[in-house]
Amino acid sequence: MTIRTMTLGRDTLPPQRAARIAGAVYLIVNATAIFSDFFLRSKLIVAGDVAQTTSNITAHAQLFRVAIFFDLLTIAGDVILNFALYELLAPVNRSLARLSAMFRMAEVSVYGAITVCYVVLSVLSGAGYLQAFEPRQLQALVRLLLSARASGFWIAILFLSVGSTINFYLLVRSHYVPKLLAFLGVAASGLIVLNILASFLFPGWIEATFAAVQALPVVAKVLLALIFVPIFSFEFTLGFWLLVKGIRVPEQT
Repeated sequence: MTIRTMTLGRDTLPPQRAARIAGAVYLIVNATAIFSDFFLRSKLIVAGDVAQTTSNITAHAQLFRVAIFFDLLTIAGDVILNFALYELLAPVNRSLARLSAMFRMAEVSVYGAITVCYVVLSVLSGAGYLQAFEPRQLQALVRLLLSARASGFWIAILFLSVGSTINFYLLVRSHYVPKLLAFLGVAASGLIVLNILASFLFPGWIEATFAAVQALPVVAKVLLALIFVPIFSFEFTLGFWLLVKGIRVPEQT
């Protein structure tokens, strides 16, 4: 397959450079997201026990702030990744690359918006105006905010996965990377889309599974993420490939 020649202006990234940037940022954003969720936030949030969660956040407020900081790094990295992927894939099919970029920006927008749920720190700050609330009311408010953050997170992942499915389809067409690697990306992203849609339709089963996973040790959680959520494994693999090997640019016609 060949890719139509496109005039590269001075403000257009060469494909190899876009690939290297995308590979590096793939690794960074996955690392920051996993570190925030599995190594920081999981130490504070106890599934089904809002009283203990409230106590943990109050006692370790700085750790909670560090988790927020890594979330912001992930959001910023996603913006750069979205830019690099568009520059890389636009020569393959500009319309599909633009559509994918829109889905990925919707993901970044939702992910950024749910950080406001971390006002939970203010709720637990002990400020004078909070004396109007009873402890159980404050705990209910904390649970509501954390639940809103969790729901928003999965909506963001849904947009991410739809955009990623399009991106990896374009990688299949481009011959930039081995076809098997690109096909695995399409399958992994599509699996996430189906899983999230199933969680909306059958929330009881998903909540029970999530609660069981939350009770596992941190190492077991990371292994499950790599095994049962193949998008993480794939994105790490693709990130290393793009960063180290680069891409094979087909002859242009």
